[in-house]
Amino acid sequence: MYADAVLSVFSQRYAGARDKFISHVETSSIVEKLSNLPHPLKGPKNEKLFCDIAWAGNLKADKVLVLVSGIHGVEGGVGSAIQSDFVSRHRRLPSDVCVVLVHALNPWGFAWASRNDEQGIDVNRNFVDFNSTLPVSEATDIWAELQQGKTDIATIAENRQQFDLLSQGQYEKPDMPYYGGKEASWSRQVVEQLVAQLKPTNRKQIIVIDIHSGLGPYGYGELICDHPVDSKAHDYAVDLFGATVTEPSLGNSSSGTKLGLHDYFWHSQGEHVCYLTLEFGTFGNQQMLKVLSDDQKLQQSGKMDWSDDKTLDVKHAMQDFFCPDEQQWQELVLFRGRQVIEMALDGLTENANHNNGR
Repeated sequence: MYADAVLSVFSQRYAGARDKFISHVETSSIVEKLSNLPHPLKGPKNEKLFCDIAWAGNLKADKVLVLVSGIHGVEGGVGSAIQSDFVSRHRRLPSDVCVVLVHALNPWGFAWASRNDEQGIDVNRNFVDFNSTLPVSEATDIWAELQQGKTDIATIAENRQQFDLLSQGQYEKPDMPYYGGKEASWSRQVVEQLVAQLKPTNRKQIIVIDIHSGLGPYGYGELICDHPVDSKAHDYAVDLFGATVTEPSLGNSSSGTKLGLHDYFWHSQGEHVCYLTLEFGTFGNQQMLKVLSDDQKLQQSGKMDWSDDKTLDVKHAMQDFFCPDEQQWQELVLFRGRQVIEMALDGLTENANHNNGR
């Protein structure tokens, strides 16, 4: 069991999570560099918003671990807790490893308790080539049937094919969930700037762990791999983490195949870049679609009044779903977060036996 002091790294709200992260970073013996990238907009209480990027260990190391939180804003509390816990626990890192912590990649969504950004963009569907013809999805038809009352959330949630199609991503309707946008979002530009600084071609190995919540069994941290199954990066992921790795393309994951994923941008940086999503389950697909639908209606109404009880009901439901304030769930998250990070660090330093019997 974890002590309350350990679980105090959790915060459902952006301001609290950022305060904790910055506090741990500023007192850390391993963090060498911190960048605070200001978002052009402010939070619900007129607070300034930032994506904070901390570089720990040897900045010129050949091997890099990147830990990302909050690409889906309201999910940021989970990744932030894992990042703060990591910084607070580690006093030293291997000399040939750098760890980059990207805190609150979508700070607007985190602060406003929305999954998407200020433009209604699902940032994790935004990594497509906007100079080419955009993908077409059947998701818009399913959403239209839902809005017209021809189907309901329970039916979609129970039908895996329909749920996967709905969440696949779409580029036609800004007023619908999983909208990938018409241009590169602010958060995508942050990722592009980070990669330009990181210079992947100058590194020997990069592992990216992007932390999410919402899909899968309660408290379980699933490692989702979208690398092609015949790629070196896929083989490396399986070598590192064994049978815990799931693959949407093979149908053994809680996630279906998606359009415009953050993953794909990192995939394009070379076969020495291994990207995995660490997804923590909460309360099931039906409840997720309900809270997302309510938040979508609220955002489209243009009436997100933080002093209004109806607004707060919707926002608190979002926070409670994506970052439950429950001790058991938090303990499961920290245990798995620590496990995955240590396995990744061991893999980078080639000091561990990465078979299933680890």
